Amino acid sequence: MSAHIDRTLRIILADDHPIFLIGLRVVLEQDNRARVIAQAGSPNELLQLLHSHPCDVVVTDFMMPTEQQNDGLRLLERIRRDFPDLPVVVVTTLNNAALFRNILQLKVQGLLGKASVASELPAAIASVRQRWTYVSDSVRRTLHEAENYATDPVNKLSPRELEVMRMLASGQSVMNIAHQLNRSKQTVSAQKISAMRKLGLANDAALYLYLQENGLY
Repeated sequence: MSAHIDRTLRIILADDHPIFLIGLRVVLEQDNRARVIAQAGSPNELLQLLHSHPCDVVVTDFMMPTEQQNDGLRLLERIRRDFPDLPVVVVTTLNNAALFRNILQLKVQGLLGKASVASELPAAIASVRQRWTYVSDSVRRTLHEAENYATDPVNKLSPRELEVMRMLASGQSVMNIAHQLNRSKQTVSAQKISAMRKLGLANDAALYLYLQENGLY
C-alpha cells in the first residue's frame, strides 16, 4: 500500500447501516482525491472485499453485529494480521476509554465518534495521507478524563476480558461466546470470573447492571 499525498486514495467502507454508509461516502467523496471503490455491510463481507479489491484505506464501523457476533477487536486484529500496512480508520458510537486504548493498540490510523464524522473524517483521511494517526476530539476527551480518574476498574481488564464482557452485555451466554470465539467454555468462564474480580462484582446480577451502566455493549 502506498498512500502518497498527491494520489487518489482508494477507500473501502464498512458499516451495517446502509444510510450511514451513504453519509460516509458523501463526506469522503467531497475530496476529489478520494474514491470509494467498495462497500461492506458486515465483517465477513469486509474481509472478502479486502482480499479481492486492493485499496489504500479502510473506513469501518467498530460494531457490526452479525449472526456470528463478530467482535470489533477481533475484526481489527484480523485486518492487522492479513494486511499489516493497510491504514484503518475506525468510527464508533461507543465511548469507553479502555476500549479506545485497545483499538489504538492495534495501530489504527484514525479513531473517531460517529457523531463527528461529517466534520472530522476529512481530517482523518488527510492524516492518512501524511501517515499520521488521527484521534478525534471526543475520543481524546474520554481518554483524558480516564487518565484523571484512573481508578476506573474497567481500565484493568485485558483485551480478552473486555471482549467477553462486551459479548455478555449483548446478551450472549458463556457457551455461545466460547463457540463464537473458538475458546473452551472453561477459558471464557475464567475470563469472566477474572473480569468480575477486577471490577469488584460479586455475582451475575451485579455484573449485568455494571455492564449496562458503563456502556460496554
